[in-house]
Amino acid sequence: MDRRNTFRISRRSVLLAGAAQAALPGLALAQSSEAAGKPIRLLVPFAAGGGADVAARQLAVKFQDVVKQTVVVENKAGADGALALQELLRSKADGHTICLATSSALSYVPHIRRTPGYTLDDFAPLTSFVTFTFFLMVHESIPGKNLAEVLAHVRANPGKYAYGGGNSASIMATEQLMANAGVNMIRSPYKGEGQMTTDLIGGRIQVSWATPAVTPALLKDGRTRPVAVLLPRRSNVMPEVPTIAEAGYPLVDISPWGGFVAAAATPKPLIASLSRDLRQVISNPELVAQCDKYGLLAQASTPEEFGGFLKQQYVAWGNAVKLAKIPMEDA
Repeated sequence: MDRRNTFRISRRSVLLAGAAQAALPGLALAQSSEAAGKPIRLLVPFAAGGGADVAARQLAVKFQDVVKQTVVVENKAGADGALALQELLRSKADGHTICLATSSALSYVPHIRRTPGYTLDDFAPLTSFVTFTFFLMVHESIPGKNLAEVLAHVRANPGKYAYGGGNSASIMATEQLMANAGVNMIRSPYKGEGQMTTDLIGGRIQVSWATPAVTPALLKDGRTRPVAVLLPRRSNVMPEVPTIAEAGYPLVDISPWGGFVAAAATPKPLIASLSRDLRQVISNPELVAQCDKYGLLAQASTPEEFGGFLKQQYVAWGNAVKLAKIPMEDA
């Protein structure tokens, strides 16, 4: 029997208990009663309207039903997700502000900016949420029925081909792949996937990781083809495409992840409550199916599991940054 169904602690009870331990009984009761009426702010590091934002909003609706409190989604896009995390740290650590953190903000930014404004230790992991889907697309000018054959051809022609990177995940994954495969391609950075998609179709670049938002355009005329997906399991978007591990490269271990964190100073009872309620929502089959439509693999984890994953990804992305020789930024 599921213990959560037999003994459920309400968020109001947890807030009262946490506050009571921190101050005098009378004052604690007044403070916690006031806090209990506050909405929960869910900070999202993306502009409104994208797939990840829509998924976060769908989660917020179900989360609100579970916690019996208003949940307000606030979009804090910019600086590779760092602005949202900085806003979280400016907020009171009372369990009423949480953030959808991403690999860009927590695994990448600390390795490329001298003063990112935070460290991994500033945050308390709550649960994983989604893994973003990236397909490795190859232009028809490179022969090969699978990734191994594609890389064999690239290896035989060093410096001839270029790969496009429209975001940190696509660049870091390609750099890891090249290092593991012993190949060399020219990096062509892009600001987003729009122009990169056009150039890949036109053959000005020959390889790129692409999200499901642009794969229909890439597949339309048959000039490009997928050879791998950067996920732990195959995607329902294109289930015939093998994972990067199945394609022979399990050491490409960076993950374009998204998960929820709170400020590290948040009381532990609140961390436990938030994590439990979020995991209940993320495990909802309806939400899993909704995320899948946007190419998002939804999966919950305990704070301990997510914390271990964050540390592993911090190291993996740091190694990839060194491989790519990304210069350190002052900002």
